[in-house]
Amino acid sequence: MKLKSIAYSVYLVLSILVSMSVASVPAMLLMFLLFHNVDPLLDTVGWPFAPVRLFVQSTLGPFLPEFVPEKLWFIILFVPSLAICYGIFLGILALMFKGSRRLLPHFDDGYYTVESEQWLTYEYYESYYVIFAHFTSFFSVFLDTKPRHTLFGAKIGKNTIVGNGRLFNPERTVIGSNCFFGYNAIMSGHVYEGDRLYLKTVRIGNNVTVGANAVILAGANIGDNVIVGANTVVPKDRAIPPNTIWINGKAIPKKPEVIVALQSQGAIDSHIVVNGSVTDKADDPSTKPSGSQ
Repeated sequence: MKLKSIAYSVYLVLSILVSMSVASVPAMLLMFLLFHNVDPLLDTVGWPFAPVRLFVQSTLGPFLPEFVPEKLWFIILFVPSLAICYGIFLGILALMFKGSRRLLPHFDDGYYTVESEQWLTYEYYESYYVIFAHFTSFFSVFLDTKPRHTLFGAKIGKNTIVGNGRLFNPERTVIGSNCFFGYNAIMSGHVYEGDRLYLKTVRIGNNVTVGANAVILAGANIGDNVIVGANTVVPKDRAIPPNTIWINGKAIPKKPEVIVALQSQGAIDSHIVVNGSVTDKADDPSTKPSGSQ
């Protein structure tokens, strides 16, 4: 391992430790202040906080540890307080990680040899995003992950819902507006081919729906109004024309009768696109018997 790689590895470890330490200080300080001040503050407010405390002390006091009535409101508000403090920790950590990895070189699209100095530096560069994703995994259950991806370099248009979709290389991901990604859909700006690493930006147009567990690999270029079927793979550097459905390794023109047929096979979602609008299968005019209103 060359001296530069050793220096980068030391920098990675130290920057992560320093970032976590700096981010934890305000969060811990806020929790400390809440522990000592939230109950006296709410007592000064009076009703309903003071009467509730008196009721708990008079009825449940003999059966509870002594600190419970004293810290009643801190205990009641502990979970939201913890969530707020953890959110502060994540916000500062994200800024620290983003700033730290700017000091590492960012490589252009192309091929790089595995276990080379460039490959190792690339792995270090991506480590910040991977580690931060683990810290935010709890919130991703309730919140869209779009802010996390854009913070680390992804370009995502308006009204696009990433949800639980996974971006392996946010800085190599460009997504248009009004897109939707199903559960565990993966967009990867890198591909390993034997002893070579291939890097290239993934580009997704507007009004694109990506099914659950679909995988879009480096260099893929998906046009507007495309449906990527669930559990399908878009190979590297594959261009998918607009207004098509990508399934079974080929692009099919997006026509109402094709969509309904794929729905019946469970290949795409129960919501379909007919004449430019999203509708349920039951509302699709092509599925109604002739003469029906």
